[in-house]
Amino acid sequence: MTVPARAATTPGPTASGADVSGVAADGERLRERLIYWAYRAGERVLNTLPRSVTLPIAASAGNLAYDVAGPKRELLHANLAHALRTGQDDPRVARAARRAFRNYARYLVDMMRLAGLTDRDAQRLVSIDNIEDLRSARAEGRGVILCTVHVGGMDLIGPGLKLSGEALNVVADDTTYGRLYEHLKAIRDRQGLHLIGWRNLRGLFRVLRDGGNLVLFCDGGFRRGDVPVEFLGEATTFPAGPATLSARSGAPMMPVSCRRTAQQRFRARGLPLVRAASSEPAEIHRATQQVADELAEVIADDPGQWYMFRPVWPQTDADRAFARAALASARAGEDWSRLR
Repeated sequence: MTVPARAATTPGPTASGADVSGVAADGERLRERLIYWAYRAGERVLNTLPRSVTLPIAASAGNLAYDVAGPKRELLHANLAHALRTGQDDPRVARAARRAFRNYARYLVDMMRLAGLTDRDAQRLVSIDNIEDLRSARAEGRGVILCTVHVGGMDLIGPGLKLSGEALNVVADDTTYGRLYEHLKAIRDRQGLHLIGWRNLRGLFRVLRDGGNLVLFCDGGFRRGDVPVEFLGEATTFPAGPATLSARSGAPMMPVSCRRTAQQRFRARGLPLVRAASSEPAEIHRATQQVADELAEVIADDPGQWYMFRPVWPQTDADRAFARAALASARAGEDWSRLR
């Protein structure tokens, strides 16, 4: 997969290879180039050190990041207050948020270590409770839509599944950081994690038609036009994509939990299957609400593993009123999709 080069908007490149707007002669922005080389340098260092050394360093960096995060910290507090069903000033929220920062830093280190991960490493790192359920879900010859949230380390399931002859196809944003994206894509391909650009709808249907496993993250936050759900006690929305793909392809949805254990390993399990029988709004809502309920339990089991740094619930009074009205409409069996 390639990313189209961006056209320069000023007369030409300087001797350094970048024009005055910060765009290199090959269309790559200077910032993207610097981030690419910084990532490669960090990746090289992390893969020369043992994991027992890098994870404590990551945890310390996560603690520091929490202390200086400012607005991001407050945003995470707001999300975790929902998960804990309490107010943002509850000390448990701050403790969970600090753990989430530490766990996210560990996750980033584990992802950067994928380049050097061996099959033996993967065998020690990942355990999957019920892989037989994943296989039986494909009994009708269709793929499975694996629905998840930003808990633990969903990407780390890939190397574990690869040992059992399975692969994951993960939807990703391929519109920025072209060279870094291609590098990450190549590494993940070797670990049984195949990235698909989020605009490649044909590619998504092809995965399901060919009996593959398609991963979709569902905790992207409130957006008018998405499916109204109650999530951790308050109205918001989940993306329409999973249930719509299920209805149109016949593939079941499997909510998935992948959490980090106290031994810094990953344990994954599939939750009960959900199917959308049609693309009717009432059925899309029913199936999506069922997925939301399962994933809410995944987060509530250990909120300190949920690293979601974007708003999940509506942020204004108008949007909160809209979300509640849309949810009430959906529960009444009405066409919630007509609300604007």
